[in-house]
Amino acid sequence: MESLSNETFDVVIAGTSLSQSLLALALSKCDVKVLHVDKKDYYGGIDAGLSLSQAQQWADSREDAAVVETNDTNSGLGPSRTYTISLRPQIVYAKSRFLPTLVSSQIHTQLEFQAVGSFWIHADGNLKKIPSNREDVFADDTIPVRDKRRLMGLLRYVVEEQDGGPRTSDAPSTLEAKLTDQFKIPHNLMPPVQALTLSTARLRNTDFDGAMTRLKRHLLSMGYFGPGLAAVMAKYGGNSEIAQVACRAGAVGGFVYLLGHGISSVILSSEMDSLAEVELSDGTTVKTKHVVGMRGDFPLTTTSNLDGSRGPAATQKVAHRISIISEPLRHLFTPSENATVPAVAVILVDAGDLDLPPVYLQVHSGDTGECPEGQCIIYASTHRHGVDSQDRLASAISNIITTLEESQPAQVLWTMAFVLDEAAGPTGWNYYVDHDEAKRVVVLPERAHDLAFDDTILDNVKDAWEVILGERRTEYDFLRFEQRKDTNDDD
Repeated sequence: MESLSNETFDVVIAGTSLSQSLLALALSKCDVKVLHVDKKDYYGGIDAGLSLSQAQQWADSREDAAVVETNDTNSGLGPSRTYTISLRPQIVYAKSRFLPTLVSSQIHTQLEFQAVGSFWIHADGNLKKIPSNREDVFADDTIPVRDKRRLMGLLRYVVEEQDGGPRTSDAPSTLEAKLTDQFKIPHNLMPPVQALTLSTARLRNTDFDGAMTRLKRHLLSMGYFGPGLAAVMAKYGGNSEIAQVACRAGAVGGFVYLLGHGISSVILSSEMDSLAEVELSDGTTVKTKHVVGMRGDFPLTTTSNLDGSRGPAATQKVAHRISIISEPLRHLFTPSENATVPAVAVILVDAGDLDLPPVYLQVHSGDTGECPEGQCIIYASTHRHGVDSQDRLASAISNIITTLEESQPAQVLWTMAFVLDEAAGPTGWNYYVDHDEAKRVVVLPERAHDLAFDDTILDNVKDAWEVILGERRTEYDFLRFEQRKDTNDDD
């Protein structure tokens, strides 16, 4: 580490979560000198994919996390490294800007994607596939004809402006109010609509226009990858795998990577054009033009004085519960005719109380590479609402297992329960230490709880990328690289 002492970098990136890793990827061919550090000894940060032993260590390091169930006496639980536990799994819709970005940056060749299958709702002990397009609505004989017409009116509203997005309402309104007053959708059909928006808020708290934008994303993505398929997820850990591949590109570009090294202090002089001095957790000191990271990657003294008009978003607590199941729950992964076998299913658990935040389950089969074949992993989450949030998640997992019980009863082999502080809503900007007009300290915004990748992450990464490059940004295209020539073409 002495070789780094007093070195000068263009940027020090703190943390290897997806945002920071994409920034490293964007800079990897821009002729800049980068030091990329992470206080953890593994890649991925808040998007990490952990083995069972790493997950245990992660839980032990936090007051709000614990491995609450493990069946070591049952031979069904495999070795630690045969599992990849994703802390924040997200699907990527076909119509997301993220997929073309992975292609234009050329890292898609190092990733393997698995299909996301049908969307379901579990209510009153029954599991039902949610009609995901107009054809499905027409074919569903459980929906009265009058309600089908109302649903069709909603779908026409969503897709009527293909390029400009769905019409916005004259005044802000909630999803529940609009479905009731304008579209006359009965309450029993509101949860399926909510499920296709992947809204994690209560119906009465979900913004209608935002929900319609998300519903349009779902409708336009449906069938893009084959019948019944709308999204994908990277194999072997989702966002964690993407983050590692992005960091690998940075290493190939000559960046210096240090795991197990956080930032202890950032010293800014009063001179606008001077360098920032960064001290790492082992005492090594380097100088840099810019420091970029999320709020938790900096010492509190660094980010305590932020521009109030662009300060950090409010946060809320989100309860998570991850369980390894002894059976594959194959019914969830039955493909449509002539379609790819999906590896991920999404379920909204309707407790019948519209005043409670919804519970979502993401079920990952062994095809995701996250668990052995013949097992699956259930990722459950909900906004914390009182002390019973973990009980709601545990009940949701248990009820799904019971509903899908196969010839051999499924068992929960391992469970980790935890709570994360996540942004209370979407954030569309980076923010800076307000006394640092040179933007030497760039704080990436916290991310809201979301089951799908949010394209605004790309906007925030580009903002930071432009700050780092300054006037040189016109020399490069953001996350768009030429394809490497195959050196074996002449063989």
